[in-house]
Formats: sequence, structure tokens, C-alpha cells
Amino acid sequence: MLNKNLYSSILSAIIVLIIGIMASQVYFFSMKYDKDMASRAQNYKIESKIDTYIQQTNNTIQNYIADYLDVKISTKEVKEFQETLTNKDKTKLYAKLYFISLGVLLLTYFFSSKEIFLVSILSAALISWLVGILAPIMTIEIFKDLPVFGYTIFKYESKGIWTTVEKLWSLQNYFLALMITLFSIAIPVVKTVSLYFSALTKVNIKYIDFIGKWSMADVFIVSLLLTNLSLSADEFTDAKVQIAIYFFCTYVILSILASYIIKKESGK
Repeated sequence: MLNKNLYSSILSAIIVLIIGIMASQVYFFSMKYDKDMASRAQNYKIESKIDTYIQQTNNTIQNYIADYLDVKISTKEVKEFQETLTNKDKTKLYAKLYFISLGVLLLTYFFSSKEIFLVSILSAALISWLVGILAPIMTIEIFKDLPVFGYTIFKYESKGIWTTVEKLWSLQNYFLALMITLFSIAIPVVKTVSLYFSALTKVNIKYIDFIGKWSMADVFIVSLLLTNLSLSADEFTDAKVQIAIYFFCTYVILSILASYIIKKESGK
């Protein structure tokens, strides 16, 4: 029995470590992709378009230089676009590996002790939560095709839970900042730490049931956040959900699963 628990503990620890590595890579490449998109948006802004146009029209040897610049700019844009796609593909790849590893971890339920399994999925939940609040959760791009200038971006914004809290606080919108902080940051931390303690000590913490009643509140807050950010979407606005939302929802599902198992084990 001791050997079985030891082997399952080692296996679970290795899987959690792999999950942590995959999640960190998702965060790293999602941030690089977001940075690339912001840089690309800057190049397509009207100010950059006007500057480029003025420089080209004021050149005395416009035809020759324009042809040269077109090739040079085109080559640079192709290279940057390829790098952007690479970061996007790597984000997707590591996200797939993360979810595959998570699926393997969930299978350990059938041969690991409940304590080991609970600690493992709570660790995975905490990792998912960190990526969920730190990585971009949504991007908004306002654009239009203009005569002469072509495809032009007027505004590009990338939003995450943490950056949104910072922005709301700086705008003195303290109520919304505190609500998002409470339901998306404070309560998840308290709930996860409490579940850890309950799983390791087998002590039933009564207020976990109370917190459990708010299990979907954090998702509701994030949904309101996404709705608020995409309200102005029209034919000239492109609002896209990013990888963080999937990690945040994964945290919610794993924490609910852990709460259910602990409640079941306590005999309630």
C-alpha cells in the first residue's frame, strides 16, 4: 500500500510538473503573440500611415525609392507576420499539451488515494487560475479600409483580468475593480487554500460550502467583463476571446470537482 501511494504520488507530481511547464509556455507565448499583435497594430495606425505617405510623396526620386521601400517593408512585414503566427501556433500547441496532461491527471483518480488526487488537481487548478488572470483574456481591434492608406487600425487593446483591475483602479472606478478582485482573485485564493488544508488534514471547513455557493460568480464576473469589452463590436470592430478564458474556466471546473470530492469523502 505504501509503495502504491509512493508511486502514485511521484506520478501525480510529475504530471503536475508537466502541467505547470505547459501552462508557463502557454503564458509566455500568448504574451509574445499579444506583443506582436500590438506592434503590428502600431504599424497600421493612421499616424504611421500618414508619416509613411508623406515621406514617400516628398521623395524626389519617388518611383525608385518607393519600389525599394515597398519591397523592404513587405519583406519585414512578412517576417513579422510569420513570427506572430509562430507564437500563436506555439500557444495553441502548448495549450493542447496542457489539456492532454490534465486529462491524464484526472485519470489518476482511479488508482491514486483521494488525498493525492485532490492535492494534484488543486495544484493544477491554481496553475490554471494564475494563467487565467495574468494572460490576455480578450483583444479588441478597431479598423477600417481607408482610401489611399488602405487597412488602418485606429485602436488596439488587449485585456486581461489583472490588467483590467489595474485600469479600472487608475480610472477611479473602485467598485468594479474591487468586485473583479474579490470574485476573480481573492475568493479563488481563499477557496483553493482552504481546499488544500481540508484535503491534507481531512478537516471539514464549513465555510467552504458557503464559498462553494459562489463558485460560478467568478465566471459571471468574467462574462460581464467580456460583455462590457465587446459591447461596441460592429463591422469595424474585431473582438476576440483569448487563451486566458479557457484556463480560468478550467480552474473553476477543477475547484468545483475538488469541493465535490471533499464533500463526498466527509460523508455529507
